[in-house]
Amino acid sequence: MLNSVRYILVLLALLCLFRALPALSQTISVPTARDPKYNFAINPKYNSRINPRYNTSIDPKYNTSLDPRYNTSIDPKYNTSLDPTYNSSLDPTRSRWSGYYVFDLDADVSGVAVRANDKFFVLYDTRPKWTGYFVSNGKNGFNWFTKEGEWIGYLVHNSERGFNLFSPDGNWLGFLN
Repeated sequence: MLNSVRYILVLLALLCLFRALPALSQTISVPTARDPKYNFAINPKYNSRINPRYNTSIDPKYNTSLDPRYNTSIDPKYNTSLDPTYNSSLDPTRSRWSGYYVFDLDADVSGVAVRANDKFFVLYDTRPKWTGYFVSNGKNGFNWFTKEGEWIGYLVHNSERGFNLFSPDGNWLGFLN
């Protein structure tokens, strides 16, 4: 009797594994409307309005209201409502969260962006370790900062419900959905 129960459990486990295999082998494809390689309107290399290098109003180096080093209201070191160390609702391991999954260009999950408010997201890697944050640029995008407040990139709305992630030089690094 005990051997037949074990046999049934092993069969059930194998059945579950084989049903999951097709899902594991599928990749996420980015629709061309949301892919900056094909949609130049969302590609900062071709659209200067969304590129901080050419539009100083969204560049924290020139617009200090967007730079947490000069604007403490957007710096988690000074605004504890934006700091997951003090605000547990921003910790994806402690509470239900809203926001986005972060993907690299191979469509692998690289982290999550937890919404603190309409103008701020806390960024975690997959461990999940707090690594940085996104601050609204006031123009339908966000600037990306390290946890220490160094500007390292930006998000551009992808014309759907997510964002594309770029380096300061306009290189596409990933996307948020």
